[in-house]
Amino acid sequence: MDLHRHEALDHSILLEISKGATTQSAEAVERGLAEYGQLQGDKAVKIAAHAHIIEFGLLSMLLAFFQPYVNLHEAWKRRWAFVLLFGSVLLPVCVLLELKYGSLAGGLADAGGLLVIVALLAMWIGVLRYTGQLDAGGAA
Repeated sequence: MDLHRHEALDHSILLEISKGATTQSAEAVERGLAEYGQLQGDKAVKIAAHAHIIEFGLLSMLLAFFQPYVNLHEAWKRRWAFVLLFGSVLLPVCVLLELKYGSLAGGLADAGGLLVIVALLAMWIGVLRYTGQLDAGGAA
């Protein structure tokens, strides 16, 4: 989404740093390096959020294949799926907000990650409870 904007900023900031270096203006070089660091941080945060969205989407799709083997009541399966999806949205959104809101957004991102872990643990416990009722033809 920001590829062209980031590319243009890369070029202009590096040009500013080069001009500052040729004119021996330490202030211009320092300002340019600070701007370049902020730009790289912005890129890194957006890449991380994007990667988390993809990972959680794939994880959710894989988990859907194992739902017949999760021996939990249907209402609990839905609850844990909701917790997983809520955490999967909360984490990347808060990662995006970290540059603006700092540690508060980082803490919320961590909480989203914890929700995902807890939901996966609950589903795993449900899989461990599975005793083969589906294979034996019995009721779940």
